[in-house]
Amino acid sequence: MRRGAGRAYYLEWKRIAAVVGVAFDALLFTGDAGSAAESLYHVQASLEPAYPSVSIGRDPLYGQGFEHFPWVNPNAPKGCRMTEAARGSFDSLNTWIVKGRSPTPIHGALYDGLLVASPDEDMVSYGLIANRVEVFEEGRRVVFHIDPRAIFHDGEPIEASDVIFSAKTLRESGRPFYQLMLRDLEVSALDDKTVELRIPEGMEPTVILEFGEMPVIPEHYWRDRDFGATTLEPFLGNGPYRFARVDAGRRLILERVDDYWAKDLPVNKGRFNFDELAFEYFFDETGAFQAFLAGDIDKFVDMNAQRWETMYDTPAVREGRIKRFTVEAWWPLGMNGFFFNLREDRFSDIRMRKALALLFDFEWPNENMFHGTYRRTRSYFQNSEFAADTPPTEQEKALMEPWRSELPPEAFEMAWSPPATDGSGRDRENFRQALDLFAEAGWQYRDGKLRNEAGEVFRFRILTNSQSQEAVLMPFFNNAKRAGIDAGLEVIDNAAYEARLKERRFDIAYRFYIPPVVPGEEQLRMWGSGEADVSRQGEDNLIGLENPMVDSFARKLADARTLDEKRLYARLLDRSLQWGFYAIPSFYDPYAMGRVAYWDRFAMPEKRPKSGIGDESWWCKAAGR
Repeated sequence: MRRGAGRAYYLEWKRIAAVVGVAFDALLFTGDAGSAAESLYHVQASLEPAYPSVSIGRDPLYGQGFEHFPWVNPNAPKGCRMTEAARGSFDSLNTWIVKGRSPTPIHGALYDGLLVASPDEDMVSYGLIANRVEVFEEGRRVVFHIDPRAIFHDGEPIEASDVIFSAKTLRESGRPFYQLMLRDLEVSALDDKTVELRIPEGMEPTVILEFGEMPVIPEHYWRDRDFGATTLEPFLGNGPYRFARVDAGRRLILERVDDYWAKDLPVNKGRFNFDELAFEYFFDETGAFQAFLAGDIDKFVDMNAQRWETMYDTPAVREGRIKRFTVEAWWPLGMNGFFFNLREDRFSDIRMRKALALLFDFEWPNENMFHGTYRRTRSYFQNSEFAADTPPTEQEKALMEPWRSELPPEAFEMAWSPPATDGSGRDRENFRQALDLFAEAGWQYRDGKLRNEAGEVFRFRILTNSQSQEAVLMPFFNNAKRAGIDAGLEVIDNAAYEARLKERRFDIAYRFYIPPVVPGEEQLRMWGSGEADVSRQGEDNLIGLENPMVDSFARKLADARTLDEKRLYARLLDRSLQWGFYAIPSFYDPYAMGRVAYWDRFAMPEKRPKSGIGDESWWCKAAGR
């Protein structure tokens, strides 16, 4: 059970990709200075201590009259233990540092921040330790006021010095996303209960939320301890739970803090209802699944689509003693696929890329191996409001018109989709179209091989650091072989894989790009012509894309200052990338973190939050008797 689990899923890449080094030159406002729709970078900070909130680019859902989230039972009974399975092992309790193997991310239950992310909104946070937030100087200065009731579990008050100590410690010893996020921030104390944050130009205002959600750790506890060292000593927290029992590598039990100072705040009411949270660690999912079926585990989040479809036909499930539900992915998914190295002549021709896309058969393995569970990736902003998944609007068409020569006629009339097959495993029509495109590009099928005029055989390898895509690639390689292509998969360890990508030594690379919640200047770094030079190792333009249309839309997206403009230019950029066939999209699991099985010992509200499965609002049925 982890607060903000949905947001936590993408916080690491969001902080790295969107917080550091992105343009920030719009005005920010405090209080009721106008509609948040005026600017994406309009920051609203509630001045009402009873309902503190900070929102960027939109009005918060909850304000005056906010008593609790609508998906909780504010009268849920307290009691009992919830036991769930955790993967792997751990030799340290400190989840904020790189050293050691830390446990399942539990710090959200152990530690509070100045703010807490809204489970129902993007770019909105509500007050927790902070009961008031003020934004000044066009958003470059933010003042957090600490609730005088806020204390650590030992009763010591939370002071501004603890916030400063937390920022300094995480900047020096924390994980990379904390180091990057905090690197250029200035944090100081105006008095014992007031913290001032100064934000330099060139940094997104979302850093206000990220800083606010940073855990506040106790200076008096860590002052004489090495925060950067691994430890199995239960440390002092300030959240709704504390450590109760630690069996190194095997079991972790947290206990609810009865006198938790913030339990009646609107953001917490109806949540954190179990007396204990227990985590049992397993080295493999099979063992965890068997323990769940035996009743030793209360809740099991199943990451395996095939097991979900085929292995729950048990008496406990049939009799209703085990319940199941699914929740679709709630985070941006981006493009997951096989990217061409456009620096290679054979992939610089769009006809070759289209032909290979026609040979890729997703439908057969999805139906015959994955039980129809997976979905084809279609957008570079998949699963977000910025995806071009509908036909272009008249406004979009007008902006696409100057680039008509760069786009096929159908791009002005329909949404792009990757080529689909008939699911037979041997789609003849796609195969014929692919051979025709190869021939147009100068590659002919003869002597059982696809050859160019010089007689060279067309060959490629797909570079990856995992076997995870092997099953979906088998039909693709079979079709390639039928077409006379020498194709295969090259799986190497992660270090070698990253080195090869950095050096641009690949034909096709399996890669995924997860965009920020709101895309911006990072898109220029990923696709802009200025980043395509192979000598610029480590820059984002991995595939060597140089296209003026892509550059234009990416630049306008980076410069956009309203959500409407962001949506417009993100969709135009998406279309320009889609119709360029720069990647063969793979698939995604829409329920990767949302297949939940549980024993019918628990109750839950009818509604769930937008992000996550809402398990922090469950309660034990026996506790209500």
